[in-house]
Amino acid sequence: MFSLLQCIEKCISDFGLENVFVSFNGGKDCTVLLHLVLGVLKRKYPEYKTPLVCMYIRSPNPFPEVNHFIEMVRDFYNLEIVTLSKGVREGLELFLESRINMKACLMGTRRTDPYSENLQIFQMTDSSWPQVMRVSPLLDWHYSEIWDYLLYYQVPYCNLYNNGYTSLGSVNNTIQNPNLLYSMDDSETYLPAYKLLDGNSERSGRV
Repeated sequence: MFSLLQCIEKCISDFGLENVFVSFNGGKDCTVLLHLVLGVLKRKYPEYKTPLVCMYIRSPNPFPEVNHFIEMVRDFYNLEIVTLSKGVREGLELFLESRINMKACLMGTRRTDPYSENLQIFQMTDSSWPQVMRVSPLLDWHYSEIWDYLLYYQVPYCNLYNNGYTSLGSVNNTIQNPNLLYSMDDSETYLPAYKLLDGNSERSGRV
């Protein structure tokens, strides 16, 4: 069994750094992943100066805060972010058509994500999808571990998480998590995402 960093290193070693990209949508999980990948590049490939390629599949009605955060991350880390306003399958197909060298996609997927409970850390996309190796180093991380990492290493993250959002989709399908609603002195507010005690209710804000 590979450690998390070994998974990232194996992906880069097996497919070549120039043939690997990161799936990044501004969420907390892929923010952790991006930070780890950049750490591996700095430690193992200090001479590599080409901006890391990230694919952003933008939802039809994204939160402005998410777009702002992605722009900030792009500039701060010197990333090349390819934005595609398509569905996931069509967006991936267009991305791979324009970058035929890409062989592997590093993803922030965890087992609690929809349809991911049986996913392997290294697994090709389904036969009906554009073909690319999906690499999911965070697959077995828990909700609390994501927040432990972000807070301990002081990694910048999207500000929506400070306002009661725990799982980000689009404006149309995401609300503040009702489990974080806090009432005091006849006023109500939402606690930040890292205050959620039950990680199983992470998606309670998705409608």
